Amino acid sequence: MDQKNNKTEDFEITPKLVFDMNLALYLDLVAALEGAGAVTYRQMAARVLNISMDARTDGDTNLSTVLEGIAQGFAGHGDGLSIELLKAARGLREDDAMGDIPMRPTDD
Repeated sequence: MDQKNNKTEDFEITPKLVFDMNLALYLDLVAALEGAGAVTYRQMAARVLNISMDARTDGDTNLSTVLEGIAQGFAGHGDGLSIELLKAARGLREDDAMGDIPMRPTDD
């Protein structure tokens, strides 16, 4: 039993590992939502690309690059919409013209 505990103690949780695990779970969740018809890959590509472009505007180039890669992966599924088209249509997505995820209604 002590050997089993020693192996667990040698396992180091790093920020990279946490990020990779969160990303893997997120991608699985998106795949499940897409399979259920709740969201499309194009919608997720648009949403992640928006976050990527905001990160680039804020000066976080590394995060922006990673998120754009994820958005390209989502955009490659289904109808294969290009990232460049999503970038060009960023302002249009606010009214769901490009299939972005609608915002939750406010309680007015």
